[in-house]
Amino acid sequence: MHHGGALEGIRVLDVSAAVAGPFISTQLADMGAEVVMVEPVHRPDVMRVTGPVVGDVSGSWVSMHRNKRAAAIDVRDQRGLDALLALADRADVFVQNFRPGVAERIGLGYEALSARNERLVYVSVSGFGPDGPYADQPVYDPIVQAVAGVVAGQGGDLVKNVIADKVTAVTAANAALGALLARTRTGRGQHVELSLLDATLSFVWLDLFWNHSVPHLEPVPTYTGWYQPYDTLDGQITLAWPTDDKFRRAAEGLGRPELADDERFATRAGRVRNAAALLEECRSTFAALSTAEALSRLRAADVPSAAVQSLDEALADPQVRHNALIETHEHPTAGTVHIPRPAARFSDTPTGIGRPAPGFGQHTDEVLAEIGLDAATIATLRADGVVA
Repeated sequence: MHHGGALEGIRVLDVSAAVAGPFISTQLADMGAEVVMVEPVHRPDVMRVTGPVVGDVSGSWVSMHRNKRAAAIDVRDQRGLDALLALADRADVFVQNFRPGVAERIGLGYEALSARNERLVYVSVSGFGPDGPYADQPVYDPIVQAVAGVVAGQGGDLVKNVIADKVTAVTAANAALGALLARTRTGRGQHVELSLLDATLSFVWLDLFWNHSVPHLEPVPTYTGWYQPYDTLDGQITLAWPTDDKFRRAAEGLGRPELADDERFATRAGRVRNAAALLEECRSTFAALSTAEALSRLRAADVPSAAVQSLDEALADPQVRHNALIETHEHPTAGTVHIPRPAARFSDTPTGIGRPAPGFGQHTDEVLAEIGLDAATIATLRADGVVA
């Protein structure tokens, strides 16, 4: 928890797993919320072993679970369930991403928890929604990308990133904040439901589905057809020339002034409609230039442009370094780790990384003590395999 953050005093209980659920509480923790994440005793979260692993943490884990505490509780045992219910009674936000129906079956559904704590904001994340033809199917990020049209929008390839999970988590965190704000007026929490499918399809709709927004009009190519890098003699560049003036200056700077006079490309609407033809016209031009020369000419024309950088080059980029985005911390298990700081900068309620990502069950005892369990009771629960 970061002291003085915007959400200081807000308690979050997170029983979710993988990315789409836990990344919600990451954002809340970064803003100062007190987050307790609970893992099953016999099944640690898969992200603990995703990426390079040392001990019980991984390269993914040390970033996504900063600023949180961790407890391990078996809710299949009534004593474990009772402990989790007591934690939920004190919580402001509850996050779960069980398959639809599971939370209700084990006694952790919205109705059960809100009956005990009417101020609770209960966030449910599912793959496809609480019901419907796909509701019971197992789902991970690439499955949603395929169903939601993202793969088609990438020209037949996956986004090599868990975009559906993270977009859903960002949407859910924003919705949770809205529910907390509504609670200040009503005094009541509420159920916030999201699916990866809904969040992802909504996210990509703006540009990927613009033809479907106005199906009565003649379709025009989407970014799939014209947001592509160009090969240079020694690398790749990417660019955008949204205004007619910038396009004309770029064409002149690249030694292709005739392109700006071509009726297919003279206007933004024409360049969008004839994106494939423009790509072909420009490929040979950039292929004859070095990356540095191409960027020099484009920047002289004030055209937004950049070299396509490797992951190492991205971290070494002078603007990234200037922004001081990547922080170095010492983790008790992983050693020296590099983690991006919270991206939003608050002038009065600062964010920050104040607590390293926890080990498995690291805070079980102190979390249980906070709900009134004494050391002897906790020791018995541990001996019986109810907590770890």
